[in-house]
Amino acid sequence: MTDVWMTLSSLVFHDESTILHLKDWFFNQAGNILIALIVFLVGRYIIHWIQRVAERVMTRADYDPAAMSFVSQMVYYVLLVGLILICINQLGVPTTNFIAAFGAFGLGIGLALQNNLANLASGLLILLFKPFRAGHYISVGDIEGNVQAIQFMNTIIITKDQKRVYIPNSQMTSQPVTNFSYMRERMIPFVFDISYNNNHHDAIQLLKDIFSADKRILNSKSMEIGIKEFGNNSVRIAAFARVNTSNYLDVFYDIMSDVKDAFDEHGIEIPYPQRVVYMQHVDSSVGESVKMVGKGSDTKSMKKNR
Repeated sequence: MTDVWMTLSSLVFHDESTILHLKDWFFNQAGNILIALIVFLVGRYIIHWIQRVAERVMTRADYDPAAMSFVSQMVYYVLLVGLILICINQLGVPTTNFIAAFGAFGLGIGLALQNNLANLASGLLILLFKPFRAGHYISVGDIEGNVQAIQFMNTIIITKDQKRVYIPNSQMTSQPVTNFSYMRERMIPFVFDISYNNNHHDAIQLLKDIFSADKRILNSKSMEIGIKEFGNNSVRIAAFARVNTSNYLDVFYDIMSDVKDAFDEHGIEIPYPQRVVYMQHVDSSVGESVKMVGKGSDTKSMKKNR
């Protein structure tokens, strides 16, 4: 047996006494190694139990599934690192050096990956304060779509044209985010233009009848509706319909179609932009300028001399 150790030592180490010291240390620390192994196995069982308890607590608190997965993994790995340090300490190895080494290593990694750490911290803030969840329809800058997942570094958004967009979490916490799905009910701000030649009382009553006929509108009897402003070419009527968030787009498209049909049926005009055009020319026979006035739908002022 001694010959085997000596041969292995000569093959692996230049100093033959090194492996002999390791052999002596192993036999001297056999009890501590066994205890460390038992502590590691029991500790892993306890960590899994804590992880399951944390998941049950988050489930009862109605946490987002993406947040549950994120936090569960963080809890597991943090506790696992602590368990490994405990086992190393049980073997008689000073953990102070390991902690210092981990600290220096972490500092170097942190300096090299500042943006990634910012994304990670922002992801934790999103999961903590929950401004949006997986499945919510949100708008961030020029990007709009459904949140598919909240990952360590990115938030994944699926747009209406089925594009998969990865947005760094740091951007999600540093600019305005509009969440269209957060509230159970939403207001649809309608604006309808009618001609000055039409009776606005009749138009408003017609709109009320259209809104009352749609059972998905929750405030048809108490709806805020009236003249919003007098535009350059039209009277603008505003109406605010309250609906369930899930019905928002369906109600919007249906009401717009119904209003167009009703306006056509009752002779209510939706005016085009109009301009008054002045045309001026010089009558060569009398040497005087003659001004002509006309109307056009989208023409520019012009002057003609002859």
